[in-house]
Amino acid sequence: MISGVRLPLAAHSLFVLSMLVIASAPALAQNKMSAEDEAIYRNMMKAAGVDPGTANAAAKGTVASGRFADSKNGVVDYHIVGVYQGRTNVSGDSNWIAYADVADSVTIDLQWKLAESTLSGTPSFQNGKSEASNPRNPEPKCSPPLIKGDYEHFELQTIKQGPGGALELQVKTTYPIVEVAQFCTGARKTIPASSKVHPVEMVVPSPVMLGMALPDSDNLRISADRKSMIQKKAGWTWTFTPAPVK
Repeated sequence: MISGVRLPLAAHSLFVLSMLVIASAPALAQNKMSAEDEAIYRNMMKAAGVDPGTANAAAKGTVASGRFADSKNGVVDYHIVGVYQGRTNVSGDSNWIAYADVADSVTIDLQWKLAESTLSGTPSFQNGKSEASNPRNPEPKCSPPLIKGDYEHFELQTIKQGPGGALELQVKTTYPIVEVAQFCTGARKTIPASSKVHPVEMVVPSPVMLGMALPDSDNLRISADRKSMIQKKAGWTWTFTPAPVK
């Protein structure tokens, strides 16, 4: 009962879970709970209709995310790793398709001011080299394209503060000379080498997410060790690992 209002069973269980998590988090963090106390705690959780394993995970998550509250000047270090794997058109002319299996990677290190969702200081980054393999025509029966040169899928140029608490990445894509078969198996057309620079928006997830029981989704999931947040989108897997600044 809260203020004379009876909660539905699901809401009541959630309320009990949150209260017990808050109460038990310090003990879990300091490993002070004896075997007898833990047995009593688990029986209380079962009586409230809450799975003890879920409660323990939530409590540990609360402790994990709470360590960022005392980060120096409210700034958190982020180590971000992006890995790309996917079927990609490596032709610089979108009217002509030359598919290849492309792999790429990039590593970013930056400091993030949590309260303001803004960059702090100057970020650093390191680009991996793209690898393109298995060139093919969109139609399996047609002649595959000939790739003459290196394709660079994602060459990060700059990182700056973007709108709405996001980052704006300036990314360069470099296309090699590609020869594509006309009319499936006919004479080849040469697509010249080219490059373009385009903006990419990146949203930095808050470390508070580490303390939440999120659904298993490509939009955002928590790593098994609850130290990183993982996003999957458009062939990319982004792993965000925050660390408090001492």
